[in-house]
Amino acid sequence: MYLDYFPYESLRPYQDSMLDDVYGAVRAGDHGVLMIDAPTGSGKTSCIAAALAAAPGKIAVAVRTVSQIDVYLDEMEKIWSRTRHRPTITYMVGKQKVCPIADEFSGESVYSGCARLREWTKRKMIARLGEVGGKFYDPSQERNAPQSVPGYRTFCPYYMMTREVFELSGKPHFRHSGRVLDLVDELRGGIRSPDRFQKECRDVCPYEVMSLSAKGSDVVILNYSHLFSPEFQEIIFDWLELERESLTLFVDEAHNLGDAVRALNTRLLTPRMIDLAEKEVDKYRESMGQSRLPESSLEASSRLRGVEVIKTLLPRLRQYIQSRQSRMQEGEELLDGDLFRSFLYQGFDDVEEALSAATEVAVMVAELELAEGDRENLQGEIEPSLAQVLLFLNDVEMAEKDDSYQRKITVTGIGDKKRAWLEVNNVDPASLIRRVTDNINATVMLSGTLSPLDAYELYILGEAGRAKKISLPNPFPRENRLLMVAKTATTQLEKREEAGNRREITEHIEAMIEEVGGNVAVFFTSYSMMSQYEAVCKAAARRMGKMLYLEPRNSEEVPAILDDFFKAGKRRGAVLLGVSGGKLAEGIDYKGEALNGVAVVGLPLGFYNEIQREVNQYYIRKYGQKNGILIAYTLPAINRGLQAAGRVIRDASERGVILFCDRRFREGGRGGVFTFLPRWIQDELVVTDARKSREIIRMRAAEWEGRRS
Repeated sequence: MYLDYFPYESLRPYQDSMLDDVYGAVRAGDHGVLMIDAPTGSGKTSCIAAALAAAPGKIAVAVRTVSQIDVYLDEMEKIWSRTRHRPTITYMVGKQKVCPIADEFSGESVYSGCARLREWTKRKMIARLGEVGGKFYDPSQERNAPQSVPGYRTFCPYYMMTREVFELSGKPHFRHSGRVLDLVDELRGGIRSPDRFQKECRDVCPYEVMSLSAKGSDVVILNYSHLFSPEFQEIIFDWLELERESLTLFVDEAHNLGDAVRALNTRLLTPRMIDLAEKEVDKYRESMGQSRLPESSLEASSRLRGVEVIKTLLPRLRQYIQSRQSRMQEGEELLDGDLFRSFLYQGFDDVEEALSAATEVAVMVAELELAEGDRENLQGEIEPSLAQVLLFLNDVEMAEKDDSYQRKITVTGIGDKKRAWLEVNNVDPASLIRRVTDNINATVMLSGTLSPLDAYELYILGEAGRAKKISLPNPFPRENRLLMVAKTATTQLEKREEAGNRREITEHIEAMIEEVGGNVAVFFTSYSMMSQYEAVCKAAARRMGKMLYLEPRNSEEVPAILDDFFKAGKRRGAVLLGVSGGKLAEGIDYKGEALNGVAVVGLPLGFYNEIQREVNQYYIRKYGQKNGILIAYTLPAINRGLQAAGRVIRDASERGVILFCDRRFREGGRGGVFTFLPRWIQDELVVTDARKSREIIRMRAAEWEGRRS
């Protein structure tokens, strides 16, 4: 079976049952879904070996971040070097990450600049075809190829190398060049990191090479957006030549899938989009009467009506946003649909007819290539901003009929830097996800924090019993970890400021910093709470000769802070303060001595406002009070806590201490989350007060030191 693809000498504890289930699900097909909750160290990435042995066709791996690509490339490289199999693999990343001239686009997006240069490149090639006086022109074969000056480019030399132009029946036609096809074949002969891949593309567009390579590869790594964005879903399968019935999908870090799909199914309306849409309409009005496309008098009349509608709506939209921006404080509020629609459509007898007429103009803007925008579709065409505005308005209308759609307005910044935009999104990701899972061979969802599985099944798939679900125990030695939970301390609002409660939290934190040797991280529910306990942490760190580092607001500062923190771990140690769900609590591997203890202070519930209340009410209507609140509000908090706690003990040889500093982690009743934690955590939690926690840590540390010596 799959052991022929398995690149290791032995299996990890419980790994065989997981691989058996993956092999069985992929081989059985029938649109099956397998959900796997397996802690760090279970060997989840090796599930790809079992899938390769059973898959009837291609395997697509959906990842959330570019950093996850390297994990699968490393696994595939092991399969190449340690087994007799050579499955080909390609990854698709955003154009802005691989474009060799991305830094040259000033005042426009990479997508907009790329579309402009592609069009200019084709014109350049057609002109060159006439100059050479032949029926065929291949730039890669020209000894003195045309030059393009950086910063002042009139064509893209990288894109030019991917195309040939030839004349047929007196008209120019384009096809992929022999140069790019040869390069694709060459690169399929090995596995390359994104950086190495880009270098080996040399003078050929890396994005074009990726797209071509994906069509013939056994495994394709994609971003969530490629498969679950509404705009991409309809065309991604044809574009990459993915046959639905034989396709197997892996979803990595699947605990993020629901929230990621909700974000992808969000439409924004910004003042910039309105400005660009007005430019498109003006360009279209200039083109009318110039007979660029044949049309009847009836069609012309309909489009004049569309222009009239648009010229009325766009200024009203701008006025509405400006009005709310001037009156709102920074934050977000629900959009009053009735007030918004009555202001926007004042004087319109039939809203549906008005939007339909406007849509005809948006279609013409696309056909006449008049688009002004920052977004590109999979075919490399710029999406008209007018179309984006109308899609937003159509979703606003959808919210009148479907209560899963939520409308809101957001304001950020203050003074001259204040910005506002409108937003509409679908808070229920299940239907978009099911469009994929219900039409392919099989889906495998993997995560180290997919607990409780039943709740994630409802949230992601919208139906109980749709998936087979397995949860693995922790494969690392139990004696190498200490899991504690506060007996009385809590960050619940009604108890948060009580003197006794604050003293308990303070003493728990001090015990972790002072008794756990080396590096310790303390993750709070918010930046304000982190600031509240900063002085306590600083004093405890100073007593132990440890440095103190704080999570920055700016992501660009994170690498430097982590570098200093890791270096301090090799000396007397350091203390890292952060926020659960923040930049330092997820997606970072604290290996070896980089982290020896984690305190999760508080159950990191999201901010409760009218927007969250509306989401809660939607899920309560759908699944009842208990499951509704769990999915809408409690589940994200559990995951943030587990992700933060999971930063420590990343290998079987490591030892570490984890403290859940909130009694709700040990309580199973109302407000408690104990019964939703993974079984291995439930079994190992030691309930303790602050005074005793210091003694427990000291005893376990002495035990570990005795074993080491």
